[in-house]
Amino acid sequence: MRVWGTLVMVLGVVFIVLFALAEFGGGHIGVIPFFVGALLILMGRRLRKSAGGIVQPKPAPEAMEYPGGAPAPAAAPAAAPTSAQNAAPGAQSFTVEMPLTPDVAAVISAQSDRLRRMLLYIVIGCVVLFCGLGIGIGASDAVPGEGRTFAVFLSGIGLIGAGMIYGISWLTSLRPVRRDLRGTTYLRTTGPVQVVPIYNGGTLRLADRSFLMNGRRGMKELSLLGWGRVDYSPHGHVILAAWDRDGRNVYSLPGYNVSSGAHGA
Repeated sequence: MRVWGTLVMVLGVVFIVLFALAEFGGGHIGVIPFFVGALLILMGRRLRKSAGGIVQPKPAPEAMEYPGGAPAPAAAPAAAPTSAQNAAPGAQSFTVEMPLTPDVAAVISAQSDRLRRMLLYIVIGCVVLFCGLGIGIGASDAVPGEGRTFAVFLSGIGLIGAGMIYGISWLTSLRPVRRDLRGTTYLRTTGPVQVVPIYNGGTLRLADRSFLMNGRRGMKELSLLGWGRVDYSPHGHVILAAWDRDGRNVYSLPGYNVSSGAHGA
């Protein structure tokens, strides 16, 4: 997620540079395009800051040093670990795999269809906004030929921006959900829960991982949780349900069997 945050920040900087060039060229595009670029930079910065789980892994004993740079003394040979000790501490303590039943797959698929429709509205809105802005500037510019140039320029920005939004969403949401539906398991994480708000969405930070939430659905319930159990798909990160520390269900997608998580592992 840190990589995506960097990409969003770079996209915002590129937009601001292009808008500044258009403004210096006499386009008079106003403050709204600059606001969009600044918003992208802010979103990218928050994505970078919220990357990683809440519980940070402890450094390995051999990597630790005493004051003055002296390495830690070698530990005495330990007994052979059991099969439970072989597992990674974070994965063993916080996250387990659950079997992906046809009913759960249907819930994930339905949520993916909803997100696809929302993405279509956003892409169309982006194209209409920039194309309309370009046409408006072109119609009000009295210099022959200059208005058409800015109209084409802003329309191109709208089409490129819409394409990038769809491409990023396809890579981060739609394609991973398809991978979820081809799999056989989904995930359940128990531990601290934190929601980092981002424009029109947020980042969900769990004990041993963090990921973008698809939209604002469930944000309110999860932000008030603090600690609990969360079910979600492993790649597309469709949040299925959440429970508090007492096993009370605080959020669930329609059709998901919430009783399976009330006292789960």
